[in-house]
Amino acid sequence: MAKLFIAESSKRSIENLEHFLKADGHDPFFWDHSEPLEKIISENKFDLSIIDLNYKDMPSSEIINLILNNPDFSNSQIIVTTSSPNKDALSKYSSLGVNFIFVKPYRYKLLSDKIKYIMNPIRGDHGAFEPDILKIFLESTIHIFESISGISVEASKPFLKSGNKSLSEVSAVIGLSSPQVKGSLSINVTKDILTRCLLKILGADMSASKADDAAVNDMCGELCNQIMGRAKQQFLKKKSMSFEISVPTVLSDPNHILDYKSPSPVLVIPFKIEKIEAIFVEFCLELNDTYEPVAPDKLQVVVEEGELVLF
Repeated sequence: MAKLFIAESSKRSIENLEHFLKADGHDPFFWDHSEPLEKIISENKFDLSIIDLNYKDMPSSEIINLILNNPDFSNSQIIVTTSSPNKDALSKYSSLGVNFIFVKPYRYKLLSDKIKYIMNPIRGDHGAFEPDILKIFLESTIHIFESISGISVEASKPFLKSGNKSLSEVSAVIGLSSPQVKGSLSINVTKDILTRCLLKILGADMSASKADDAAVNDMCGELCNQIMGRAKQQFLKKKSMSFEISVPTVLSDPNHILDYKSPSPVLVIPFKIEKIEAIFVEFCLELNDTYEPVAPDKLQVVVEEGELVLF
């Protein structure tokens, strides 16, 4: 199905990868440094590269740069794996152009599913993007921001996300799981908007100068929790779906990356405040029930007389 370049140091990981990837019909090439990398990439055309961040024979950053700087690999995707996720290092690799990062130990099925999606992005499987589900997250986000902070937000056109780098300064991710559905919801918000939310809630008890990073991060986590809580109610009411949700994880390091808890594609819903996109709500879901997915480019949002109309 796909020709894969793999730079992996762990013998056990190599054995597992070879077994599972070949079982899926892929053609993995495991680079053992017996030949120069330049020679390998000049003589082969790889669809996807899987690189161990701690590859012992050559710095992984050099491997990535050689691959990305080769014109024949301009459309090739890169997955980095690591057993020691350092935030600064992961941010650096994300900025280099790494598409996905897997932290060991990870489920090989998750990697396999991600490879299948990367190789067949137009096969019609766009994840749980049906209009009813999109509307639930739209309505929940608008309601929470307006009711908690008094900030009016306007939805823009959704789009598919590439990679897992945050779209703003502070992010919160909350996982959800049940026999019916699994995945995550995440929000990406600027510090300025989060500070405005804090000031609205606390009023005279707080000035902008007192809105430290901890308070701003807590605000992001609370907004994500509130949006997910309302969405959970709507899933039960409108879709007859129930699930458990996790405690939000808040990230604010520069160039931080997100863990979406699922190999499914990520749909982003931008929200405008005063005509500027300032909030990005993302969801990544796998539904176990049958459903009719709608391609992201067919999803549009229109606000008319206070109602959300999808077509």
